[in-house]
Amino acid sequence: MLQTPILFLAFNRPQHTRLALERIREARPARLYVHCDAARPQVAGEAEKVAEVRTVIRETVDWDCALNLLFRDTNQGLRQGVFGALNWFFEAEPYGIVLEDDCVPDRSFFRFCTELLEYYRDDEQVMHIGCSNLAEDYTAGREASYVFSRFSFVWGWAGWRRAWQKMSIDLDGLDVWEQSGAIRNFTADPRAQTYMLDKFHVTRRRENNSWAYAWFYSILKNNGLCIVPKVNLVQNTGVGTAGATNTTAANEKARLQARAISFPLNHPVNREPDPKLEQYFFHLSQKSRPRLLLWYLLRKLRLR
Repeated sequence: MLQTPILFLAFNRPQHTRLALERIREARPARLYVHCDAARPQVAGEAEKVAEVRTVIRETVDWDCALNLLFRDTNQGLRQGVFGALNWFFEAEPYGIVLEDDCVPDRSFFRFCTELLEYYRDDEQVMHIGCSNLAEDYTAGREASYVFSRFSFVWGWAGWRRAWQKMSIDLDGLDVWEQSGAIRNFTADPRAQTYMLDKFHVTRRRENNSWAYAWFYSILKNNGLCIVPKVNLVQNTGVGTAGATNTTAANEKARLQARAISFPLNHPVNREPDPKLEQYFFHLSQKSRPRLLLWYLLRKLRLR
């Protein structure tokens, strides 16, 4: 039985929920937290889907565990819903694993998270363990089992209460941080700098529904480090499918299969993120080179 607690985030996709929960069921966590948002009144048929998701949860969790359910009565939305769920989780647990309904991990994911949660338990700079790696063709051959990055990938991740306490959902201090030039510590590419700052400002203005960009900013602001395994440990089954909120475009690369990592883990000697790898992560997770160039030109011309 897995002793590391898990927070599972569900909403309105029964088939995705069932698939991800089956993998959690195999791990048999002793403590499981489940958050399920309420249906949006204006969306026809969603109440029935949410009800089915909740039935799947109750039927699938059939092992002896401490099951904590937070089923919302009114819709919170992605941003506030996940933020509230993570607050709820980390108020109860000093660290743990977080999985959304469309994230199906390899079985080795649970051990990987558990070992590193304990290994870096008191290391204030290490703030996030993100277990999806779309750049594994660049990292798989490395001797170390994982790399350090500034990118907080959230398709299957783990973290600590001590780090989450630094989360600013409203991106407090963004203007001062921007004026300090600290974004240059993230990337030397001025186009990528402009793009990320724009994303942060859009998030602060609540023009998107993202909690993840607020978390990304909070890590950068605190000079935090993130862990990324050298192979992809989590497959996202929801990218480009009906019901996706922020990943609606079809992207085969983003649906990369999960595979196992070997143990014992080989810890890296160097904690400094690799600039070339960081650039690769940016273009895979944010914008490709051609699209970034087009975006930057349009912005300069004030066309966006």
